[in-house]
Amino acid sequence: MDFYIKKGSTLPILKLELINDGRTDYGKFYEDLQNSTITFSMRNKETKALKIGNKTASTYLLNNNLDNEEYLIGYQFTEKDTNTVGIYEGNFTIVFNNNQGTLEMPIQDKLYIHVVD
Repeated sequence: MDFYIKKGSTLPILKLELINDGRTDYGKFYEDLQNSTITFSMRNKETKALKIGNKTASTYLLNNNLDNEEYLIGYQFTEKDTNTVGIYEGNFTIVFNNNQGTLEMPIQDKLYIHVVD
């Protein structure tokens, strides 16, 4: 997955959709998500230098259907986060507060953030 943002910009917000894989209780997952700690980290792809380390991320309501609420997780960049042109690898960490462990997102594909002039 590729995300593009201009150097020094704070928008757009990086948002990642959580997919219902059918293997978990989806409604319970979203309930657990609301009571979790979500952070975002970003490393330079070439140098592996950490640019953003475990900064607070957010949840966003995608669909407010009473039978099936859906959420996104996201991160709003600061000007400092995007002050250097390059390609970065990003990930979200969800720490569930109900002793159900930690989840790294995205799971299957890598998330590349391209900071461009």
